[in-house]
Amino acid sequence: PEHTRFRRIFQKIFLPQYVKQWGTTIVDPVVDELMGAFIHTGKADLMAQFTQHFPFGVIYRQLNLPTDQGKVFHKLAVAQTLISIDKEHGTEASDKLGEFFPPLIAERRANPGDDLVSLLATAEVDGDYLPEDVLVSFFRQLINAAGDTTYRGTSVLLTKLLQNPDQLEMLRADRALMPNAIEEALRYDGPVIEQARWCAVDTEIGGVRIPAGSIVHVVAGAANRDPARFEDPDRFDIRRPNASRHFAFSGGPHICIGQHLARVEMTRAINAILDKLPNLRLDPDYPPPQIKGAMMRVPHHLHVVFDPN
Repeated sequence: PEHTRFRRIFQKIFLPQYVKQWGTTIVDPVVDELMGAFIHTGKADLMAQFTQHFPFGVIYRQLNLPTDQGKVFHKLAVAQTLISIDKEHGTEASDKLGEFFPPLIAERRANPGDDLVSLLATAEVDGDYLPEDVLVSFFRQLINAAGDTTYRGTSVLLTKLLQNPDQLEMLRADRALMPNAIEEALRYDGPVIEQARWCAVDTEIGGVRIPAGSIVHVVAGAANRDPARFEDPDRFDIRRPNASRHFAFSGGPHICIGQHLARVEMTRAINAILDKLPNLRLDPDYPPPQIKGAMMRVPHHLHVVFDPN
């Protein structure tokens, strides 16, 4: 019940009409700054020099963090994800993020601007501010939920376009295909293909008994390659008519609240690459990219060459 109550507030901030404004004021400057460092060279590792950085740059600007604070925030946010394999440091990072945000929230409530911290810090539920622990929890997970997934989704789309040059040129010539190309990349190899869930009550699915208290590994990636739903599901096709029927953003009342922003970021990033990197292709001097990972998948490198500007 708390989720429904608080989500209404968060949803207001992430409605498409607001997110589109961020595309111009926040996303484009980040993309331009990163690409400006290599468009004159004629070659790049688009992973190391672009996709790994641009969603996080967007978040820093959304939060209106100074550059030095942004770096600390990023380091702590990444470190907390290691809690399953390094409990001590993961817990330390989570605790430090818990200490980082309350003073920032208090400062923005006293002197609000148009940044995301100010918008949420001054939002109200039934006449009261969002509880501090709810806000801290949201900001603590923002870098992982918004930055990491967008970086992976963008990287997968770029990889598949470069591995299918005919589709890359098709998209370059007809940008109206962009929304469907994004959905197809999310379907084909989404940023997070498996989630663990705790079974609250005894149940049965597909003839399999699942006792209460069991941990269920839900593989959305398998649903996204279901041959009963997607024709020739292992083929990447930016013209696929039902590509948007994927589970990359989950579904129902817990569907990803940042899905509109993720699409805006991916659209702006891919359009900039198509516009500013003519004759883009994989660099033959390096091994071809491979999308790897169990739960969260991405290529480790994406070496390309292009006509320098």
